[in-house]
Parts: sequence; C-alpha cells; structure tokens
Amino acid sequence: IPLKTQIFHDGESIGNCPFSQRLFMILWLKGVVFSVTTVDLKRKPADLQNLAPGTHPPFITYNGEVKTDVNKIEEFLEEVLAPPKYLKLSPKHPESYTAGMDIFAKFSAFIKNSRPEANEGRTSTAACSVLPCS
Repeated sequence: IPLKTQIFHDGESIGNCPFSQRLFMILWLKGVVFSVTTVDLKRKPADLQNLAPGTHPPFITYNGEVKTDVNKIEEFLEEVLAPPKYLKLSPKHPESYTAGMDIFAKFSAFIKNSRPEANEGRTSTAACSVLPCS
C-alpha cells in the first residue's frame, strides 16, 4: 500500500503531520507491507498533482483508487485489512472511535500552535470538551 506524506522542512525526512503519522502507525501495527513517499508541497510532482488534485498528503492509493480523507482511510484500512490475516484495531464501541478522533484533532491543534502562550488554561478545557470532567 503506497502512503503519500508531507516532507519535513529538511527536504528529505518524513514530515511532522500527525495525520500521516497516524496512518503510518495503523499500517505498521497491522503488519502491512507499505511504502512511504514524501511529497514536497512547494514542488509537488506533476504525477501527484494529477493523482490527487487540490489535496494535501496524506493519502493512499489502493487498486488504482485514491483515498484522501484520513478518517475514511482509517475505516477503509480496517475493512480491507481485517482479521484473521491482520490485527483488528477499531474499538469495540463506535463512540470510542469518534471521541478518539476528537481528542486527536484537539491535541494536534494544541501541539501545532505556534504561540504556546495562547494554550494557557486551555489544557483542561480541551480535555473536558471530549471527556467527562467533574
């Protein structure tokens, strides 16, 4: 399975996109053989522009079909890479998955904030919006 991900600012390494890293972890945990192609968004190759016009990595191609929505990619991987050959990673209760995505999105925004002082006092508020707090 080819995974396309953003390139790091050094022009060589895999970027720090948490969505790419999440897909990387899912594929790795399932034990899937996959390839990673880094994409420099400033110099996006023509073949990738034609493959997924208007989108940014991460995305995957599977049997000639391009998948660009990270949440849909996760669902797709869970359906296609299913037991008994591959480990099941989806939660028992679907609500857990939704809460996990919400926490992940908020945590990603929190750690990517270029103004850390703006995060002051938001840690407990962010957690309480997705977790029961007393």
